[in-house]
Amino acid sequence: MYTVTPNGDSSKNALIDRLVSDKDDLKTKLIENGAILLRGYELRTPEDFEDVALVLEPGLQNNYAGTSPRNSRTKFVHSASELPGHYPIMQHCEMSFLPTAPRFLFFYCFVEPNDGGETPVCDFRKVYAQMDPKIRDEFERRGVKLIRNYTGPNTKASTDVYQLKRWDELFKTTDHAVVEEECKKNDLTATWLEDDKLKLVNSRPAMQKHPETGEMVWFNHLQVFHREAAAIEYRHVFKRRRDLYSLKYMLALNTITFFKRLFKKPSDEAMHMVFADNDSEIPRSYVEHVQNLIWDNMEANPWKLGDVLMIDNFSTSHGRLPYKGPRDILVAWSA
Repeated sequence: MYTVTPNGDSSKNALIDRLVSDKDDLKTKLIENGAILLRGYELRTPEDFEDVALVLEPGLQNNYAGTSPRNSRTKFVHSASELPGHYPIMQHCEMSFLPTAPRFLFFYCFVEPNDGGETPVCDFRKVYAQMDPKIRDEFERRGVKLIRNYTGPNTKASTDVYQLKRWDELFKTTDHAVVEEECKKNDLTATWLEDDKLKLVNSRPAMQKHPETGEMVWFNHLQVFHREAAAIEYRHVFKRRRDLYSLKYMLALNTITFFKRLFKKPSDEAMHMVFADNDSEIPRSYVEHVQNLIWDNMEANPWKLGDVLMIDNFSTSHGRLPYKGPRDILVAWSA
């Protein structure tokens, strides 16, 4: 990660002037490092953040087809996630499961957390390069299939802790025909189920070439969607924190995952992933191998008020470590 700090003047206008004059150099630094941190500038509102993000990337978007619940703050700025603080958000390249993933991401610290809540990053070029060649080759040959099951506006309340949001919240409509049209645009197979539920299935390559450097990148949501992933993630979280808070949730997630193996079909999970060629299960050991590599290469810095983090989404992942207390991190993204 490359860090930019003030050369004396820390005002928003000074930062914008610097971003304009150094734009080409900063883009080079971003491609090389995967992420750039702007720290120490007087950015105090979501509007300040939006102004800076628009200088860096005029083509900001506000359509979101991801899985995490978010709230809008300005035209292009949203809360990063409304998931509870104890829940880990595993490393991922934003919307890697779609053919039109965002090119760049921007995060902003509006309320600085005081207990956890880092937004780590990881260079997925390194993850690809360091993978066991046999496992890597298998993913390259077979691809991955993503399975998502959504409740709807008329579905009975779900008790599944992994259930993220309803399909009408995802697509911002209750019209089945509109949903089906959007799915066609994104190569998603939509199946309407009983109780107003919706299953989305699509297949994607597990890797892709970086559009500018040509380097191969691990580019899929295995470590987020696979039903074993959250329990594996919390083992790493506990090793990092070593406190009763993370121990409690590590044990809880491992218990929930154990009973899911016994009583719930993988295809009925809120999120899951299998191999694309024949729908066979991806071994837990493969998921663990990938997550170990991610943690070996992950960089997690505590947030400071006013920080802006720009990420090359085609090379570098992001996530969220669990936290307690206040925290408000905002996000914007480009096409």
